Amino acid sequence: MITGLRIKAPEGITDLDAAQGLTRLAHAELEEYGTGGGGRLQEDEIAECLRTLKALLRRLGISFNPPFRDFRSFHGYWSRNDMGGSWAARRGYLNELFAPIWAQLDELEASGTGNSGLRGADGGLKNIIFASTGLKPEIVIDQVVDGAIEIVEHADTCLVYNRPLTDAGLTWGELVDWWREQNLMEGIDDRAVGRSLYERLKASLGSEAERFLFHAFASRYAEPDAMSQPALLPQVYLHFDPLTARQRQLLKKPRRLARERMDFLLLLPAGVRIVIEVDGKQHYARETPKGSGHWEAAADLYSAMAAEDRILRLKGYEVFRFGGKEILDARDNLTFIRRFFSDLEQRYWRRPNT
Repeated sequence: MITGLRIKAPEGITDLDAAQGLTRLAHAELEEYGTGGGGRLQEDEIAECLRTLKALLRRLGISFNPPFRDFRSFHGYWSRNDMGGSWAARRGYLNELFAPIWAQLDELEASGTGNSGLRGADGGLKNIIFASTGLKPEIVIDQVVDGAIEIVEHADTCLVYNRPLTDAGLTWGELVDWWREQNLMEGIDDRAVGRSLYERLKASLGSEAERFLFHAFASRYAEPDAMSQPALLPQVYLHFDPLTARQRQLLKKPRRLARERMDFLLLLPAGVRIVIEVDGKQHYARETPKGSGHWEAAADLYSAMAAEDRILRLKGYEVFRFGGKEILDARDNLTFIRRFFSDLEQRYWRRPNT
């Protein structure tokens, strides 16, 4: 039961309800162990309880990083910090550790953050296909009724996140947990797993401007609340055409989808989805003649881009665009990009303890 909470709360129970109950359980068990030496949970059970509580709180945007992972390491911590001879000191320490968590949970309950009124995209995500690095994957629908997919060729060129989304959207911590599971990295600390994931995501970026933008956002992943930060997903498939552009050309078939992939996607609390595009000149101009290095404005390209943006917004996505040139011109000082993300944060999500 507790293990399942790391992925999603049971039907009819919100993440907030589950976090409140698990916080009370963890505090009570640690207090009992620290003052009476007993409790209902075994060593492996309290370890699972604390690990799951961290994941739950992370989804709610609350940072929780106790300096121990089970009863034994809790004992070691209080011994090293001069609390060995005082039950009161250990109880006081636990109250200090958990008080900010209770305060933030109470604030979330009072504010109804789970029903903030921000508009989200219709429907739930079944699969997120992202971080494409090469040939387009060949996909079949494995289970038509439930939308399950199978990549039958070029699976190594992209990533597929298939866990259910929670009320918190998709956090960096959840993506790191998923990456750890996918790559059999159990027992490796979050920072090392996160670095491995960061390098894989960075490898999918197709332009220097995209890499600078990703770097500007990913600096958040070095901060103490890194695991509760949103995950910035690069190269995300929005639509999927089973044929490549080259195949359509050879078969003389018309192009069906104007835009298959988004440059970046943020999946935020309350179903809010933010698309971020980095536009090179190929988005609004055409090289004439091809290979000459001379570019002319193309009204049809701009019109198609504007039409796609309208469709996305009507489906509940928010779309923000950067010019590739403005990013490259500021490559030595990316403050304006970080300021944009800070402003975006104030509008759509908030960081813990702010």
